[in-house]
Amino acid sequence: MRLRDVALVTLVVVAATAVVAAGEQGRRPHRWWQSTDVKALLELTDEQSATLDRIYRKALPKLRESYRRQNAEEAALSQLVGDMDVEEIDVTRQIDRVEATRSELSKTRILMVFRMHRVLTETQRDGLDQWMKRETDERGAAGTRPRRR
Repeated sequence: MRLRDVALVTLVVVAATAVVAAGEQGRRPHRWWQSTDVKALLELTDEQSATLDRIYRKALPKLRESYRRQNAEEAALSQLVGDMDVEEIDVTRQIDRVEATRSELSKTRILMVFRMHRVLTETQRDGLDQWMKRETDERGAAGTRPRRR
């Protein structure tokens, strides 16, 4: 995998994390493949957009469940760490559960991104990489989430 492809996967994974977090917080997640601007920029066909949406919708329940489990395991760990009577082995076991749920969430996100990546042409992946970099730069400069289009 080329460095640019690794960067693209990383950016999309970050975006996917935001999608899950937004969904969990009651906000409507941003689906870049449905954005008129992005569809035009990448010259996405209706079929590609529908395929990307199917991939996303198929992964979303597992992403949400993994995100919910990760939050619950992290809350349990925080509670254990705050309990000075707990044994270190109990904290160690809980850390293992937190890391297992984090790994599961990451695996699900990366597989979703991989499947999406395969729908796009190389030119579209390059365009998406550029668009996501701009969005990330704008969000960082403004301290906000990407604008909805």
